[in-house]
Amino acid sequence: METTMLNVNRHMVMENLELLPEIEKEARATLNLCRRCKKLLELRKYCGWDRFEWPVLCEMLNDVDEPFIKVMTSLGKNGYKYSAVSMHKWWRRIKAVNQQHLITYFSYIGFPKPSEKNIFWTEVYAQCCKTSEVFERMSEVFRDDRSVEMNLRALMGISQNRDIKEAWTEWAKKNHPDKGGSVEKFVLVKAAYEEWNR
Repeated sequence: METTMLNVNRHMVMENLELLPEIEKEARATLNLCRRCKKLLELRKYCGWDRFEWPVLCEMLNDVDEPFIKVMTSLGKNGYKYSAVSMHKWWRRIKAVNQQHLITYFSYIGFPKPSEKNIFWTEVYAQCCKTSEVFERMSEVFRDDRSVEMNLRALMGISQNRDIKEAWTEWAKKNHPDKGGSVEKFVLVKAAYEEWNR
């Protein structure tokens, strides 16, 4: 069956060479999706994220969430214990205030050796910041609910007096990935909206 399907696909490609760039783009997207699914399965296996429903985890199959999944899996594989729920809430807020890029500064330097003690999101977050000054400044942003609203308005490009729920409905319809919108932008706006509306 699989061999037959592969042969059919080969024939389709050979008979439609003008569609090759489009077929290649779709194939790359499929491979990326498979790779991210594999990362999610690792997260469930090593870190006990099976407490989350699979559809909830599937929402993280995108470029924006991938660094977070890698870090959480890496922590689990290296023996660090943490609360998945706490880490998920932290990451949700990080996206909502548009500070998700800080995850790229992550390092294990400064962490105690793995023990029975749980590490908290604040400890992981501190490792994501280059300096204690950055950590303090970003922690203030993280705690400030107003910053979520300000970032949401900026992402959607709406004024301070525009109704957010109405603007979100309109923006989501126009910018949904199924209608050609950017997946990454949609993920960020949706995260900010959900955090603001919770």
